[in-house]
Amino acid sequence: MTFFAFGLNHETAPVALRERFALREEAIRHLYRHVRLSPDAEYVVLSTCNRTEVYLFGRWADVHTLRAWMAERAGTTWPEPASFLVEDEAALLHLLEVTAGLKSLVLGDAQIFTQVKTAYQVAVEEEVVGTVMHRLMHTAFRGAKRVAAETVLGQGAASVSTAAAELARRHVEARPGGGPARAVMIGAGQMGRLALEALYARGFSEVLLINRTRARLEPLAAASGADVADWEERHRALADADVVIVATGADAPVLRAESVPTRTRSSECLLIDIAVPRNVDPAIDALPGYRVADLDWIDTCIGEVARQRQAARPAAQAICRELAQDFVTWVFHQQALQPAIHAIRETFETIRRQEIERHAHRFSEADRRELERLTGSIMQKLMAVPIVRLKDTDPGSIDFVRGVKLLSTLFSRPGCDDASEAESSALTQSRLLTEPARPEAPARSEEPAAGCPVASPQRGGESSVA
Repeated sequence: MTFFAFGLNHETAPVALRERFALREEAIRHLYRHVRLSPDAEYVVLSTCNRTEVYLFGRWADVHTLRAWMAERAGTTWPEPASFLVEDEAALLHLLEVTAGLKSLVLGDAQIFTQVKTAYQVAVEEEVVGTVMHRLMHTAFRGAKRVAAETVLGQGAASVSTAAAELARRHVEARPGGGPARAVMIGAGQMGRLALEALYARGFSEVLLINRTRARLEPLAAASGADVADWEERHRALADADVVIVATGADAPVLRAESVPTRTRSSECLLIDIAVPRNVDPAIDALPGYRVADLDWIDTCIGEVARQRQAARPAAQAICRELAQDFVTWVFHQQALQPAIHAIRETFETIRRQEIERHAHRFSEADRRELERLTGSIMQKLMAVPIVRLKDTDPGSIDFVRGVKLLSTLFSRPGCDDASEAESSALTQSRLLTEPARPEAPARSEEPAAGCPVASPQRGGESSVA
């Protein structure tokens, strides 16, 4: 089993290719439910406006299966030159840095943290994550919180939405004539709401809200004081707008070149498309009085924001490396524990089964079911004592290493002929590890290994199975 991170993002692929591989939540849930991976594989799929990536604890065959499914859905082959794939520690570090905003289009993007948490929640609901991925995702969340609290990476404009609003401000300030600027916001989702807040923070006072479902706009308009227009008015609203930000969940452009009206203002209208797939027809850019900026265009225009945050990058990366190393230590800890835990469970379960079968004739069917439940519960409680204490031991200490070896020896299930010798060796090791040296006690009669048949003494020193 290996850790993998792979997919496409704004660093590897242009927006035209990313939008082909973008996955809505319903598509991701379909993937979780219908695509079969290795029985013990665990994974999370993240798809945002800037990336479609998979974080996988599995095998190479699982990587091939997932890439084939994604390529087939996109109607193409897997874009090897425009994708990435990293393994092991590099994959862990990639996920931590994505969650902390270190890999975002806008360095320190605050929105990505919520997007990763949402992706994880969907994976949890679809039951495709287990102990390892649970631990890894929560490590990533802890890292993002530390980066936000301990560095200045998240200060200032912190998302694509706020970067779009900053571009809008610059565009309006550069237009001739001045005067009040009119902005149109199409889309009432999370990115749209963030962009609206950022527009007001940058001095826009005339904002028109448009959404396919008008009911979703009413609370937003009431809270912000913005005007509202029907969905059918979206093209006509462009005629006298200075800037338009578009962020809907549509799979195709919602603004088409053939429906765009003639400008009523002499200044140019800037349409900022921050959706993936793109929501603005690229052909509008060729029309008089209109200019289109998509995510690729935004990427070239936000270098200043990135430069201001570069100073915080080393400290943020150090936090991610520290937590990635902590996670690797935890993984080794778990791998070292598994033989001991398996030995404990197998030994206790064997003894439980033997005793139930031995006394089964004394109980009714109903009583036997209750006996199964009761003994199972007792077994779990008995197992918890050594396992919990061992897990609480520092995995880097010699006590941990000794404890794993001791438990594996104590609870291993050798053949009954070898049981006495094995148990004697285990008890001797236990005394050496846990007690100071002291004089040897007189020899005692040995007990048979747990779960082995009891021998009855016979004449002549022989024994037979009772």
